Amino acid sequence: MRRTFATVVMLLVVAGSARIASAVFFDDAANYSKRTYHMNSMWPWPLQCADRVAVYEPFCIMINNGWRRQNLLGAHHFHPATNQLTTAGELRVQWIMTQAPPDRRSIFVERTLNEATNADRVAAVRNYAMQLAITDQQPNVEETHLISEGRPASVVDATNVKFMQAMPAPVLPPVPGTQTSSP
Repeated sequence: MRRTFATVVMLLVVAGSARIASAVFFDDAANYSKRTYHMNSMWPWPLQCADRVAVYEPFCIMINNGWRRQNLLGAHHFHPATNQLTTAGELRVQWIMTQAPPDRRSIFVERTLNEATNADRVAAVRNYAMQLAITDQQPNVEETHLISEGRPASVVDATNVKFMQAMPAPVLPPVPGTQTSSP
């Protein structure tokens, strides 16, 4: 009797758990089907967002690099002996602080191999930019590894002057068939 009772109890427990297991199986299958249906009905949208960001990101990087290049002060913007801004450097800082869009008013200073020179140049730019600042906010001045591709105005002027001096005089070619006589 005891064995029969134990067997019946064991069968009831197994049968009860089988119903629970089958219910869990059917619930999981129903949830999987619903989730798959909704993923398929929304299919391109989750992937489009990531693709759009992947396409847009390089343009943002290029724009930031362009503004960094535009707002770059090179060695020719500073006096070599004093590391103070030249007139060209002051005009460049003035343009950045007054004409550039407010979110693009960061000034970048080309690095040199001497840390003291870098510190002097950044301090000179920061002091001059503070004089031009419209708000009380301190201007953002940073060192950068970019190399300025400009050159001093005196070199450009000398090149243009020598070009003008070496230019031949404008003379019309002689007309064929006519003789030119010299008196």
